[in-house]
Amino acid sequence: MPPRLQNANAFSSSSARLPHEPLTPRTPHSRAGRAEEAFTEHELEQFGDQDYREFTLEQQREPLLASSASASFPSTGYRVRGDEERTKPAPGRHPSNALRWVLANSGLVLGSVVALVLFFMIVLSYRRPDVLLSAVGTNETPASTMSAPKQDDAILSHPANVISYENYSRFPLDTLEYKQQCHEVMGEVMGPMKFWEGSKDVLHHDEVQPGKYPVAEGEPTRVCSKTITYMLDGHVGLLADLALMAQAAGLARVAGRTFFVDDTYWNRGNWTDHFQDVRMRQPGPEPGCRAPPPEELVACPRNARHWVVSSKTAKYHFGHAFMEEFEDPYGRRLNRLRVIFDRARESLTQTIRPNAAVAALIRSARAEFASFLGLDPSHTSTVDRYQAIHVRLGDRNGTTWKYIDQNVPIEEYSNAANAARTRFRPTGASDAPAIYLASDDPNIFDTLQSQLEPGSKIFSLAKSKEPSLREIASSGPYFQDKFNAMPEADRVRLTRGMVVDFALLSGLWAWGDDMKPGATICALGSNVCKMAAAGLGWDRAFGYGFRDDSAGDVNQEYARWIEVDVKGGFSPPWRAFELF
Repeated sequence: MPPRLQNANAFSSSSARLPHEPLTPRTPHSRAGRAEEAFTEHELEQFGDQDYREFTLEQQREPLLASSASASFPSTGYRVRGDEERTKPAPGRHPSNALRWVLANSGLVLGSVVALVLFFMIVLSYRRPDVLLSAVGTNETPASTMSAPKQDDAILSHPANVISYENYSRFPLDTLEYKQQCHEVMGEVMGPMKFWEGSKDVLHHDEVQPGKYPVAEGEPTRVCSKTITYMLDGHVGLLADLALMAQAAGLARVAGRTFFVDDTYWNRGNWTDHFQDVRMRQPGPEPGCRAPPPEELVACPRNARHWVVSSKTAKYHFGHAFMEEFEDPYGRRLNRLRVIFDRARESLTQTIRPNAAVAALIRSARAEFASFLGLDPSHTSTVDRYQAIHVRLGDRNGTTWKYIDQNVPIEEYSNAANAARTRFRPTGASDAPAIYLASDDPNIFDTLQSQLEPGSKIFSLAKSKEPSLREIASSGPYFQDKFNAMPEADRVRLTRGMVVDFALLSGLWAWGDDMKPGATICALGSNVCKMAAAGLGWDRAFGYGFRDDSAGDVNQEYARWIEVDVKGGFSPPWRAFELF
């Protein structure tokens, strides 16, 4: 391989241009200030090769670390300019510049300030709405419940919130008219809302004088400040009304309102034909105050000053919002309804009680039943001495798919009664089963007798020896439209019979030595069945107290409320009322 030849001209150019003298290494911060600055293209064009070489040699001759205080140290260059300019204030930070920027961007600044103010008001309205209302001058001080109310300023200042009855000349409105009023206020579909929510109401008077509603001398004329009125209309059965009324009365207790019952359009006579005056049983926070004028009753919204509710408008009030407000959020299944159950029971035991005449019929029926069984209440315990069976036929079909188009068969009731007899029969007991039968069709008596345990003793109002009891017994299957077509005297009579039947089915309104059922057998489709559970009480009805019941299931081994249609297939297995 031939030897590699070294290019003789590789450094010839450099050697020719620069003399052979020692080179001084340079740093970026040279004395001439050109290390960082370099030459521009224009300067390179100005310089020739000779000028450039002379400048370079001049740089190399200067000592590397010459003092900056030396007279030969150049006063020009990037470093020098930078050090001097660093002491000068930046043009953009001057106060006058900031003011000019604010003026130039005034729209942006104003929008930001408004956004911050709105955000603060939103937070304040959520956390302290009273402060915000006071600031804008629309806050109301709650009136004392013991003084006559003043007209709501919010209603007067917002005409859109005023409910007008100008197209009506008869008051109170009937339940269908109140239903229409609810439809106008609430709409076709009710969205999520809090239970006590709404801003609409009718105009009220500051002071209500007797006017066209005169009262006897000495009677109170002061109108109650806030009320709840349950309106009876006759569109549904007796116990369907009582179930809804029990919840309305409970709401009156919770909300501190006075409770009334309106029977203007009831087809079963007057309320006091069957029950005591609710004002005597539940006087409310303002004893002695007067019912509001009927033209001031409002069906929707429910936080109106004088709220009226009926079977036709209950669906607007006792639906999802009601359950969200009053169910136990920590309970499971049946336990979620404990508060609602207790409210119904308290209303049925304290507020809704039969009058003296009906109470006498109830005691007469219990006494005859005890005699029929050969019991002496003064020497024998009358608790749990019989089973109560309620058979609802007529226009009430089953609830489950199996019986959706037919009445629940009699066999379901008789099988449940025989099974309950086995569960609750005292050890060594030899007496025959005792059955109280309540049904809208007395013709099932013999059918049920043939399917029960041999020797069973069955008592019903239709089989009573007392004429006053036989005449109030149902004479045929109950159909609401046929009942409405009966003479009023017959409707009043049959209503009394239903109250007596319900008392013996549920054990309600019993004196200390009166007979009480040991179990109640019924179908959930009937409102009598729903309310019978409230009469038995929570633990007895659902068999609680014998195990850990936190799961919310009915203890079928000890439950004395025996439902024969759903049989626990629904969750929860009990309902407080029915919505129409």
